[in-house]
Amino acid sequence: MNLQINRIKEVIEKNMNLYENIQKELHNIAELSFEEYKTQKYIREKLTEWGIENFPIAKTGVIGIINNSDECVAVRADMDAILVEGKPRHCCGHDFHMAIVLGIAKTLVDIGYKGCVKFIFQPAEEGPGGAKKLIEEGGLKNPDVKQLIGFHVWPNLDVGMIEVSSGAIMASVDDFEIEFIGKGGHAAMPELTKNPIYPAIDFIQSANNFFSAYSKKVSPFHISFSSISSGETYNVIANTCKIKGTVRTFDANIQDFIYENIKKLAKYSAEKYDARVDINYYFQYPPLINNSQIAEKFLKSAKSILGEENVNRAEISFTAEDFAFYCKEVPSFYFRLGIKENGKGENPLHSPSFDASEKCIFYGIYLVVNYLLTI
Repeated sequence: MNLQINRIKEVIEKNMNLYENIQKELHNIAELSFEEYKTQKYIREKLTEWGIENFPIAKTGVIGIINNSDECVAVRADMDAILVEGKPRHCCGHDFHMAIVLGIAKTLVDIGYKGCVKFIFQPAEEGPGGAKKLIEEGGLKNPDVKQLIGFHVWPNLDVGMIEVSSGAIMASVDDFEIEFIGKGGHAAMPELTKNPIYPAIDFIQSANNFFSAYSKKVSPFHISFSSISSGETYNVIANTCKIKGTVRTFDANIQDFIYENIKKLAKYSAEKYDARVDINYYFQYPPLINNSQIAEKFLKSAKSILGEENVNRAEISFTAEDFAFYCKEVPSFYFRLGIKENGKGENPLHSPSFDASEKCIFYGIYLVVNYLLTI
């Protein structure tokens, strides 16, 4: 085993200049969700250069396959940048993700790996849910994905360290818009109006009181009211008042419970003030739930090469990831990859100052290739 590990390290290290250059080149062509045309072209050219079968999917995505068969293991990288200070920038590390998955592909070819592996380069993780579109277009079929690996670079976690856990590690995302509809008029004659602000306030207070009673009894969740808007001036009562908010949880049953009771509470508040209510509730992302069996197997593989002290259990995060859609379809797991070294990797994701140590590319490739050799 040690001979095999040493050989893989040598193969990766030999190409590290290539992989670091790939990251820099991808960084310089950052593109927004479903606009990743240059990125798609770049990835396909690299895969083709290395003799890896590939094709486009989900508008601007790419799938590469080695050793095509009936079933495969898959590795996913997200492709899109975010809009930061007025321009697309890779401030969430997706350029590193793509460089790592390209490095995994080349390393497997270089060592003569015999198993079937699918490399999924997915657009639009940040926006309209590229994972869902890729699944709908058959991205997990032909060959059928029996297991899927995902990861994300993680600030303030040292290079050479990872975090991974069984079960839920990232939250669902549900967003809602609730509009209370009253009767507008002159603010000096409120008796002639039905002020929609009152049922809106009543609803927020009722929801906070109701859900706080459950927050310590069930799986953790957050309900946040992030926007309330009505009217534009001092002396006019508007016809409507709109509330916007988000719901985060780690349990699909809790999602349903919250949805049903938000509807009930909004209707009660509207009736109380003789108003009407229009409820729009959007189920965006499910919770990201790691398959316990394969996550534990990956943990064992990671500890064997990094040492137990460098493999931590991941704490749950109320942030979300559309990798969760894959978890609903096939056994999957997702880990966090350390990027902190010598002053790099200390700024948060999506920060204009986000950066990462280039050494994380080596560890991302090293971890996944070694894991693939155990299955």
